[in-house]
Amino acid sequence: MKLFLKDYVLPYWKHILLLAMFIVLQVFLQMQVLNETHAVLNSGVAAQDMDFIAAAGIKMLALTLVYGLAIVIVSYLSAYLSASVTCDVRRDLFKHIMSFSQKDFSRFGGSTLMTRLTADTTRIQIFMLNALRNALLVPVVIVAIVIATAMINVTLCAILVVAFAVTITFMVVRSRQSMPMFNEVQQELDTLNTLVKEKAEGARTIRAFGRQRYETERFAELNEEYRIDSQNAALKICYLTPLALIIMNLAVLLIYYVGSVELQERIISISDMILFFQYVTYFISCLAIVPFIVTTLPKTIVSTARLEEVLYCEPSVTNDPKGVMPEAEGDADIVFENVSFGYEGAAKDAVSDVTVRMGRGKTTAIIGATGSGKSTLVQMIPRFFDPKSGRVTFHGADLRDLDVGDLRDRVSYASQRTMILEDTVYANVSMGSGVSREQAEEACRLTMFSEALDVMPDGLDTVMARGGMNVSGGQKQRLSLARAICKDADVYVFDDCFSALDAKTERAVRANIRERLKGKTVVMVAQKINTIRDADSIVVMDKGRVVMQGTHDELMESCQIYREIYATQSYSEGE
Repeated sequence: MKLFLKDYVLPYWKHILLLAMFIVLQVFLQMQVLNETHAVLNSGVAAQDMDFIAAAGIKMLALTLVYGLAIVIVSYLSAYLSASVTCDVRRDLFKHIMSFSQKDFSRFGGSTLMTRLTADTTRIQIFMLNALRNALLVPVVIVAIVIATAMINVTLCAILVVAFAVTITFMVVRSRQSMPMFNEVQQELDTLNTLVKEKAEGARTIRAFGRQRYETERFAELNEEYRIDSQNAALKICYLTPLALIIMNLAVLLIYYVGSVELQERIISISDMILFFQYVTYFISCLAIVPFIVTTLPKTIVSTARLEEVLYCEPSVTNDPKGVMPEAEGDADIVFENVSFGYEGAAKDAVSDVTVRMGRGKTTAIIGATGSGKSTLVQMIPRFFDPKSGRVTFHGADLRDLDVGDLRDRVSYASQRTMILEDTVYANVSMGSGVSREQAEEACRLTMFSEALDVMPDGLDTVMARGGMNVSGGQKQRLSLARAICKDADVYVFDDCFSALDAKTERAVRANIRERLKGKTVVMVAQKINTIRDADSIVVMDKGRVVMQGTHDELMESCQIYREIYATQSYSEGE
């Protein structure tokens, strides 16, 4: 909470100071109006001086107009501050999330990050809008009223102060007790969002297996648990407002009784008694704000802690360049030296003591069983992960010593999981890199996505559906390949990007890509030997380790695992 206030609230200290000044002015004007009422009773009504009453009325009208203007300014400043702080938080939160490595992103999960970026920031905005306008008002009113009532009658003032102290103490205690419950409710909301996201993305699979009723009942069960826990958390604090009003009204009854006794004994005058109750009425009207602040404060503290957890999370992949990007010289582009990496919470490393050399201008392929660490290995090239031990070098320079932005400018990566933006085909291919439409069309032709492009109503300007739902799986993969080869880079990484293509299309696309990327460093992950048998070097992986590296013929002669893969695939193809 302290870091959040320091980094996002304190920068607006000038606006907060100005807001506080107008709040003090607002309270001062209200007190002046009440004092004028007292003066009218003492000097106007008692002496039947109509001129004094008229002059006092004009003065009270002027004070009221200025008071209304002060309220408008306070409302504007509080709205400006709450919106500005929330805007800054969302901006930095999104920017920080974009700097996360895949490991960091997996640590939180997409659904909880979405909840924090939207629901938690909105809760802070609503709280600040009310707190800045009212939380600053309450202390000023309390101090002013206590001083004013003490000058009238110390006994009656003491009753008011004691009642207020009891109310605030009880509120604070109950508010602290409710915080763990609200934290649990927010975690359950994350779970609900994750469930909705999973089921929305997997709707086809759910329908295919006839699991709609099961998933509906499962969601209803979790939703009911969320309702019950939310209700229990709210019950912890829902009675604070009526309890506060009951205590203060009992205090008013006691003030009435004690005041009437002192009035009979002429300790206090009738005009002072009326003024005292006007002060009490103003005090209670402002005090009604306190329960709202106290009841929403635990939720806001929980939301702030959740935002701080993301905002101040140190990315596992840091950008601390110690050197400049080297030029392409020699025959060694990328070298893995005794590299090991393990996912958080995993029983063993996904990649263990891997040493691989990938030559410049060569095609290096990686093959192995599912879960052998192929994708994990190649994702270290654009620094989606950093190795736990060992190092990855680019022309002799450790990737961790290079600027991440410069490195990724030199690497083009086609993901195993195809990502399609809800935008035009041209935007999906160019990815904002500034390539011309002619270059985009050429890339689509080379990957044979042009077959789909030719029947689209607006060609490159056709808007893709969310997740590429208006094209087939193979067409999505070809679009992803077009995106990768359209970028001018030194290193091209294809992470199992040909799996959805039929054999004929795959051969044609691979031939086109091979011709297009001649002289470039190509790293290719594949499951099928036919996809990579023409590679200059093939790396065979098993259980996170490199078994052997060589050409297809060398591996067929010396590598048992590679021969087994080949035998299995040859049998399945009827050879």
